[in-house]
Amino acid sequence: MKSRTVTVDAVGQCEAVPDLATVEAFAIGEGESASDARAIAKDRASTIRESITDISTDQIRTVDLQVQDTDEMFDPVTDAPFQATERLHIDCLPENAESVVVDITNAGGQIQTVRFHLHENKRRELQDKAINSAMERAREKAEQMAAAEGLAVAEIQEAATTDVSTGFESIVDEALDSSPDTDLHPAPITVSEGIEAVYELSEE
Repeated sequence: MKSRTVTVDAVGQCEAVPDLATVEAFAIGEGESASDARAIAKDRASTIRESITDISTDQIRTVDLQVQDTDEMFDPVTDAPFQATERLHIDCLPENAESVVVDITNAGGQIQTVRFHLHENKRRELQDKAINSAMERAREKAEQMAAAEGLAVAEIQEAATTDVSTGFESIVDEALDSSPDTDLHPAPITVSEGIEAVYELSEE
C-alpha cells in the first residue's frame, strides 16, 4: 500500500543591517584626441583616489574605462572631439558612504549610484537561517493539514528550495544588491528562502 503524503511549501525570512556600501563614481576627461581625453580622465580618477579619506586604496578599483568620439554620442555635454570616462567602485562601511560621496564630488567626480548590501559570508548566514525558518514553518503547516484528517506527520521524504517572488524579482538574493539606493541611511536587508517539502503521514 502506497504511503500517504502531504506536500507543503513555506517561506522563511531573515533580515540584517547592511554591512557594506559600494559607491559608483565617474571621472570624465575631454580632449582633442582619444589619448588626451583618456589621460585627463585617468588623472581625475587619481585625484579622486587620493581625496577619499576613511578607506584604504585597495577598496577603490577601476571597473571600466571608455573613450568615445563625441560625434557618435547622444547629446554630449562637451564640445571636445573626444570624451573618456573611468568608472570607479569604492567599497566602504555604510556609515562612511556619505563622507565618501562628499570627497568624490569635492574632487570633481560624479556619483552614479550608492548600493548597500551584505558581505557574502553574512548573506549566506542569513540564507541558512531563512531555510531553517522555512523548514520549521513547513512542518507546522503539514501538521495542521494532517490533524484536520486525524493523521500525524511522520518522516520527511524529500525537500527542495524554491524561488521566492516579490512581484518584481527574487529576494533570495539581498534586495539592495540589485537595486541602486541613493538613501544614505539604508533600511535592513531582507533575505528570503522558499522550500517545498513532502512528509509521510501516519495514523495518530
